Amino acid sequence: MTFRKKKSVQEMSKYEQRRHSLAAKTWRSTVISCIVFGLIAEFIALAFYSASHMKQLISVADSAAHQSKMSATHGSDAVGLSKDVMAVYDSLSDEDRMKMGTEEYRDFYADLHFEQKGGQYDTLVHMLAGTLSYYDVYDIYIGMYDRKHSAIIYIVDADPNLEDRYMPGDWEEVDPNGLDKFMNWNGEGTLYDVEWTKAYGLLCTVALPMEDDEGEIASFMLVDISVENVLVGMWEFALQLTIALALVTILLAWLQTRRINRALVKPINQIAEASVKYVADRKNNLAEKERFAKLNIHTGDELENLSLALADMERELTDYESNLTAITAEKERIGTELSLATRIQASMLPHVFPPFPHRKEFDLYAMMTPAREVGGDFYDFFLIDEDHLGLVIADVSGKGIPAALFMMIAKTILQSCAMLGNGAAETLTRMNEAFCSNNQVEMFVTVWLGILEISTGKLTAANAGHEYPAIKRKGGRFELFKDKHGLVIGGVEGMRYQEYELQLEPGDMLYVYTDGVPEASDAEEKMFGTKRMVEALNKIDNSDARKVVEGIRDSVNEFVKDAEQFDDITMLCMEYKGAEKNPEGEDVKAGTEAAKATLTVEANTENLYQVLGFVDERLEAEGCSPKAQMQLDLAVEEIFVNVANYAYAPNAGDATITFAVEEPKVAVITFEDRGVPYDPLKKEDPDVTLAANDRKIGGLGIFMVKKNVDDIFYEYRDEKNVLTIKKAL
Repeated sequence: MTFRKKKSVQEMSKYEQRRHSLAAKTWRSTVISCIVFGLIAEFIALAFYSASHMKQLISVADSAAHQSKMSATHGSDAVGLSKDVMAVYDSLSDEDRMKMGTEEYRDFYADLHFEQKGGQYDTLVHMLAGTLSYYDVYDIYIGMYDRKHSAIIYIVDADPNLEDRYMPGDWEEVDPNGLDKFMNWNGEGTLYDVEWTKAYGLLCTVALPMEDDEGEIASFMLVDISVENVLVGMWEFALQLTIALALVTILLAWLQTRRINRALVKPINQIAEASVKYVADRKNNLAEKERFAKLNIHTGDELENLSLALADMERELTDYESNLTAITAEKERIGTELSLATRIQASMLPHVFPPFPHRKEFDLYAMMTPAREVGGDFYDFFLIDEDHLGLVIADVSGKGIPAALFMMIAKTILQSCAMLGNGAAETLTRMNEAFCSNNQVEMFVTVWLGILEISTGKLTAANAGHEYPAIKRKGGRFELFKDKHGLVIGGVEGMRYQEYELQLEPGDMLYVYTDGVPEASDAEEKMFGTKRMVEALNKIDNSDARKVVEGIRDSVNEFVKDAEQFDDITMLCMEYKGAEKNPEGEDVKAGTEAAKATLTVEANTENLYQVLGFVDERLEAEGCSPKAQMQLDLAVEEIFVNVANYAYAPNAGDATITFAVEEPKVAVITFEDRGVPYDPLKKEDPDVTLAANDRKIGGLGIFMVKKNVDDIFYEYRDEKNVLTIKKAL
């Protein structure tokens, strides 16, 4: 199927332009609006008309019913006649009832001798007929209802047409709903019912009950009015209203179109013509530069404002052209400086491989691919002394130039601390102190730092909120090593980090990376992920460190394809080639099986690391994410330190920590002590939007706990403070 390209205004004929002009659209819009409005107005008017007319007719019928009832009650014995007729009717069997309209049926009522009742029946007929004629209603009659058969039994009928007049005892079926409405009337308002009948069409019946001396309903005075008269009046009214609305629509459309042509179409055409001439002048390099300034538009609305704005634009474009050359030159200068910054950052990172050609004990390779011209990731490796090699992989929060500047500072501080001979944990601790002392930009950095004792293969490492490293034993496969995490560098002042040891054997490989690798996303926003990363590590040729890094880079590129890179990608791989030997001690494993467990220690800050180790061991066994583990460590540290400092002060006591896991994978950590009863959750949360000097002292610690866990609650049970935290793993 081929589609015809829609014509532009300039490609249309004169007739097509007029048909699509604003004037034509205004005419059509006005006509349609008036028609819609007219239909709505007509519908509302007809509704009010019919309701008002119907109300008036019901009022007339009600007056006729009252007058007829008064005449029948005082001028004759209508109630007695009703009882006589109903007595005969009630005595009939269903078979006899069905004989209605026959002579045999009339014989059932022969004993009533209507002509011998002192002329009461004829008198009632005459009175009702007079009222019928005076009020000009459809019919007036006296009847009684039979609930059992849903029928009305006629007592007296004043229908002027003798052929249609019902005799006493005649009956016909009625709507049960209307019957119930009449029989159950509470005496309030006007009693009426509207019903469609096959014989008479749409009728409205107004009724008044006629009671005997005991207050029982003997019959009803009924007045019928034809609703068809209302419908006829409605159609006549609708026709007149439609003609009037049509004339008003035509007049409004003509006036509106004329006004739009004068106030809108003409000024727009002037602006369009000036725009065409302005473009032609620019193409032909003509000197005329005041096409819009010469427009004489004074509409006092947005069109006048548009013409003035175009005149200003016309003047400003001239100035813009004169400045364009300078702006282009400035942009080229910024581009040159960014390119220089990229080269400077690249030169800050080790980029010569192999980095230590004279050292055969290990093989190193690393690369960093920034998401922008410069990035916040960095790697580093350096010889602390002849027997110790420092390995670093880090990720600064943010991207671009701020992250790059922060990265250079972080790299310098870290290397300086490590070169002093400090261990991995102590190096990160001092680095955190340096950052927290003057971190006005509130940036942070995640760091994995390892110090390799080259002669023995012993690797001492510490992790500050960074990704898990991957390790491959000789002849084995790469696996994630879920090490213990501390908080990010620059996060909390006074943070102390823990370190761990790994024994590397000749042929073992270590692979570290930033989150840009597992979080690399394709066009459908699916992430590469650590699982796919480990699978890729085990598929590529890992005969040397360079092939490992380049293989992961190729796997990531193949996965993301043409999707934009959102984060820096940094990797470092080291193969240990020292002399093979059998290490002493137990093998290092990537975790131990976690189960519900309890630890009781003295509530003393010196036992903090024992508590953190107890919790981390079980979190790692449950496959806890690094982020969740870091948040739980922060919460555990805050709660235990508070117990140690305040629960028993100035005395001493024990604290019990219980670790359990609820489905689906929710860590539940409970702290119990027998110290002074205290509910920390009653403390009002601090207003962190205020400056530190303006905030009330206290409450910040438990506030941080709340922010880092999913749920927290307190109870005082069995003379013990019991505080429980929960967090999904």
